[in-house]
Amino acid sequence: MPQGSARYSKSMSRLVLGVFLMAFVIWWVGVGKVWDAFSGIKIVWIIPILATAYLGIAISCMRWRILLSVRGISTSLHRLIFYYVIGYFFSSFLPSMFGGDIVRSYVFGKKIKSQIESFASVFMERLTGLAGLVGVAFTASLLNYRTLREKGLALFMCAIVLGFVLFVALIFTRPLVERIGRAVRWRKIAVWRDRFMKFHDAVYSFRTQRKAVMMALFYSVLFQLLTSVNTYIVCLALGIEVRFLDLMLVVPIILLICTIPLTPNSMGVWEGSFMIFFSRLGVSDAGALSIGLVLRAKNILVALLGGIFYSLSGAEIQVKEGSDGR
Repeated sequence: MPQGSARYSKSMSRLVLGVFLMAFVIWWVGVGKVWDAFSGIKIVWIIPILATAYLGIAISCMRWRILLSVRGISTSLHRLIFYYVIGYFFSSFLPSMFGGDIVRSYVFGKKIKSQIESFASVFMERLTGLAGLVGVAFTASLLNYRTLREKGLALFMCAIVLGFVLFVALIFTRPLVERIGRAVRWRKIAVWRDRFMKFHDAVYSFRTQRKAVMMALFYSVLFQLLTSVNTYIVCLALGIEVRFLDLMLVVPIILLICTIPLTPNSMGVWEGSFMIFFSRLGVSDAGALSIGLVLRAKNILVALLGGIFYSLSGAEIQVKEGSDGR
């Protein structure tokens, strides 16, 4: 099978799986129950939902800007928001909730004339974001251990912390990466090995930029707290009572599950995760699913804006004088 046909078949399989999962979750809960819960949203809360979503995007871009600056790349915050929202648009079609980061990296890399620097900065932006997510989740676990134990969430939280520690250890163990690089001798993929090693050089260099990384982590914590606030506002809009500390436990778990590239934009996986984990907090299946659907609708609105931005993405990125455009 030609490579293009294979990719198309794989994409279609993921789309079919996503549609099936979405339909199954809604059928399982009941269309009428889901509609009753979803249609009960209080319109007065729509603006706060969108406002906190935009603030979260701005905070993420502040983090991204800090990481770019230590690599000699300077650009305005509003320009980074422009590219960040483009990523939202492509996440609607790519696997997992973060598939659009690849497109965001590529489009931004064309503007700064360095795909390696662009991918490294986006990778570090997401890695520090993941660190903030794990940190907030772990702190919430300590403050809310009773819920963690009684709702059967302790195993999930342990897996999150352990998985993150192992992942960071692998990324920043330079001898291991070099050993793997030397082991790859097949000429057809040697060029990709060399590009990966340059990418790793850029990522590895952040080890010496402690001040910038700490600031990025600070913004990451703010972002994760705001994510829980945004979800809490959605609960208020739907008239669903949930403790904020409980949200701080389950939202990180859901976000991490949705990084698994199963379906486009985690279609069905996102909604099913809300139903599974919010039901552990005493929320009805219909209520839990409606929370996921409202957040999905919010993301769609941002994605539509990203589509408009992508059509205008010929705007220039200003690179700080002295950058070598690596």
